Amino acid sequence: MSPMSPAIDRILEKLNEPQKEAVLHEGGPLVVFAGAGSGKTRVITARIAYLLETGVPPRSIVAMTFTNKAAGEMKERVKLWSPLGEYVPIGTFHSLCARWLREFAKEIGFTADFTIYDDQDSKAVLKSVLTEMQVKIDKGITGDFLSAIGRAKTLGWLPDEAEKQADFFPTMGVAVYRRYQEILSQSNAMDFDDLLMNMLLLLKRNHEIRNLMQARFQHILIDEYQDTNPTQASLIHHLMNEKRNLIVVGDDDQSIYSWRGADPSNILGFGKRYAGTKIIRLEQNYRCTGNIVGAASAMIVNNKKRAEKTLWTQNEAGPHITYHQEFDAAMEAFWVTEQIKAETYKFPHDEVAIFYRTNAQSRQLEDSLRKQNIPYRIYGALRFYDRAEIKDLLAYFRLIINPKDDVAFRRIINVPARGIGKKALELMEELADTRDVPLVDTLPYIAQQQPRLAARLNQLRELLEKLKKSDEKHALSEVLRTVLNATDYLAYIQKKYADSYTDRVGNVHELGTALAEYEQANPEARLRDWLNDVSLSGSEQEYENGVTLMTLHSAKGLEFSRVFIVGVEDGLIPHSHNLEDKEKLEEERRLFYVGLTRAKQRLSLLSAERRRIFTYDMVNGLSRFLKEIPLEFFDPTSRRALDTKPSADFHTKMSLVFHPTYGRGRVTRIESALGVAKAVVDFSRFGVRKVSVTQLRPIEN
Repeated sequence: MSPMSPAIDRILEKLNEPQKEAVLHEGGPLVVFAGAGSGKTRVITARIAYLLETGVPPRSIVAMTFTNKAAGEMKERVKLWSPLGEYVPIGTFHSLCARWLREFAKEIGFTADFTIYDDQDSKAVLKSVLTEMQVKIDKGITGDFLSAIGRAKTLGWLPDEAEKQADFFPTMGVAVYRRYQEILSQSNAMDFDDLLMNMLLLLKRNHEIRNLMQARFQHILIDEYQDTNPTQASLIHHLMNEKRNLIVVGDDDQSIYSWRGADPSNILGFGKRYAGTKIIRLEQNYRCTGNIVGAASAMIVNNKKRAEKTLWTQNEAGPHITYHQEFDAAMEAFWVTEQIKAETYKFPHDEVAIFYRTNAQSRQLEDSLRKQNIPYRIYGALRFYDRAEIKDLLAYFRLIINPKDDVAFRRIINVPARGIGKKALELMEELADTRDVPLVDTLPYIAQQQPRLAARLNQLRELLEKLKKSDEKHALSEVLRTVLNATDYLAYIQKKYADSYTDRVGNVHELGTALAEYEQANPEARLRDWLNDVSLSGSEQEYENGVTLMTLHSAKGLEFSRVFIVGVEDGLIPHSHNLEDKEKLEEERRLFYVGLTRAKQRLSLLSAERRRIFTYDMVNGLSRFLKEIPLEFFDPTSRRALDTKPSADFHTKMSLVFHPTYGRGRVTRIESALGVAKAVVDFSRFGVRKVSVTQLRPIEN
């Protein structure tokens, strides 16, 4: 089809020149550095639509992103451009890899019905491994092992590769990792990191499948490329064929997930990895007012490791940014609440957001909002599918699909109570390990060995077999009713959770609604399909109307008309953990940049003179990032306040404290170790020590 066809003209008509250049790219590797609010999603979706209109088959295009929300938005936009958009594979890295692994499951020793374990499932497996290997399970040790295993998988290391890396794991770490993987394999299960690593290893080791996948996808598009980790970058590389039609879009200035393994050098070094790469910069911001764009641009240029670009906008200058300092966190929260009330006529609650650096900061804000009867939602609070009663029922669902799922089996073995105790489970686990079989297969053997438990064990086996058969003949919406009737689960929660029974049974009913709605939208869907979607979306949280509270990390990808950022102080923004490391400090600056550029119309920055930590007050200096924003972008009152404040000096304004052993000292920073607040204190007689904040009491200078 001619590039001047009406359909293509319609695709291009609302694009600026750099956007058009990206959409019309002739082929080969392309990196698009897309500044905040510069229309990167429009570019990706328009590019897909353009390819479809020029005759490229939809199944030969694949687009990958990081969240189900972003993938859903991309799908809807592409379908608006072209009816063929429905057939383009668009999804998250994890969902697409899960789809491909189910297709090729037998090549790596799995069946297509493998279970996807979430974080809680993974912890349950790891705890059983640590117990089996007689590793003392101290507080936090499970998280340490899971973190190390996750990092290894992010780097594409199986246990044998990880064993070559000195000091990467805790003591016995590689052995624990190896046993953890064995149990997952026995359970026909993968954790989230396995989805990426196993797909990468499959492409690396199986030439036939790699050639098949490379022939299948002629055009690859990656969103938020700055957030890719080494496994994802390598996975993309192995999917790409000799035509190298790879387009990546992202913004290194918004790379804020290094703790998840994200590596901004993937986008910064893209041109070096792929010779002949074309570079396009999207620098025009369509989201924010001029003062917000100017402030964010002036601040972020202080980072040394970044691609050269300058964010600008044709939007009106809009209101100046306001800065306000209160005495403490309670007064800070009160000021924010009063502003929200005063501005309700202009900014509806669902257009207002409050950002903070740490989750602990939300308490004061919540208290203040509740007192003023202002509705709010915490983005990232306990999710529906994490509630105990929902996890129980999901475990039954998972066993219906995959009887080898040992984590699900352990969860329901005595839920509802069946009188099958810990000793019986230990016997099952020992037999399962000896014979290398899933736990469910041990039931008839243990029943023979333990006549006293035989009836109970046989009843459980018969129940699971009955539920398995029911899935084959009942519609998706009937599965929950079948499980509830077979297990008498509602009676169980009424007895166990008498005080919260009404809320919990409401959750169970809502689960039934979710199944029915899914069936209505997907008439041919089975339980396996629904479970797969739930597993892949379990890490995300939607929120209802009301003021939105969230950490700066959670804010990425969102936008609000009215934004408040609280705690703009050295020690919080930037965080005390990252003050001495140049690379981490640059990521803190990027994090603040993300917060600034979420605001479309009005932005307020706040700090407190002091914040109470347990029994004493911390006095933080003004955030160094505030001093990097020219005063011209603030209102007159804020300019006067900022102009008279000294530069941030986190270390000289710390609290004077007394410790029963070390005596007098000054707090230099606060850290969190395994959820416990620790203070780093410079004691006059003993030097620097790290102690629990509960051991300190404030004293006057």
